[in-house]
Amino acid sequence: MKILKIILFFIIVYLLSVFTTYFSMIDYEDTVSSSCLECSLVRDVFLLPVFSSIVLTFLFFVFKKVLKKRMFISIVIVLLFITFSFLNNYYIFIDRVSAWSSFSLKGEILGVVSDSYLYLIISAAILFMVLMRLNIINTNTVSVRESTQFHE
Repeated sequence: MKILKIILFFIIVYLLSVFTTYFSMIDYEDTVSSSCLECSLVRDVFLLPVFSSIVLTFLFFVFKKVLKKRMFISIVIVLLFITFSFLNNYYIFIDRVSAWSSFSLKGEILGVVSDSYLYLIISAAILFMVLMRLNIINTNTVSVRESTQFHE
């Protein structure tokens, strides 16, 4: 069962990362990558989230062992998800847009934020709801509703 939860969490994070990266960077689908002239955006979109999904899955289960508060774990994981997804988008922006022209760091960050803020918010909200709804985070605390059921 534990392996199933790990795989489920990885798949959810990976799919949300792919969604966020693809729809955030869809405007640059026809631009040429500076690091690989024949590589498509779809290739980058499906490869970049693999590393961040592995790291997030590892960190999630470390936090789950160390911390016991479901809300705190969920918030930390969502913030890390936003960070990794933003960095994926930033890499694609630099590779496909910024490398071919002269952008300042501020211009690059503003470009990525303006392209991806909506999809980052949507994906972060979905991830937060999944973490709070699914029984992926098992804490040893008993809720008020569960404790009153035994007294009735």
